[in-house]
Amino acid sequence: MKPKQYNSIINGVKASGFPNVPVDYGYRDSTNFWYTKFRKPIPEKIQAKEGDVKSVVYAASRIDPNVKFTDEACAKLTKIPRVFLKAALTQMVNIAKEEGFSVIGEKELEVINDKRRKEKKK
Repeated sequence: MKPKQYNSIINGVKASGFPNVPVDYGYRDSTNFWYTKFRKPIPEKIQAKEGDVKSVVYAASRIDPNVKFTDEACAKLTKIPRVFLKAALTQMVNIAKEEGFSVIGEKELEVINDKRRKEKKK
């Protein structure tokens, strides 16, 4: 793979880094769906669906009986895609246990998110 296309995939796709190949079926990254008619590719924004609070509360209540989430904390977690929700909540519960939290509210959620960001940078 050419370095220009490799860097484009790793660092985010831009029209200038798209390979010169006809792509009539499209390519999807995290924010756009790219397609072309044998010319410069055209990005089409992906419609992001936001989950509802009830589904997050339901999923959070099933993770661990000893750690509870408040409704305010669950409302902040509605933008997590459904397929990643269980993994994200499980990781949050594990961090909450390390920190000694039994109820995750907005303040505890900030502490957990800070710790997750630090782990991500490693």
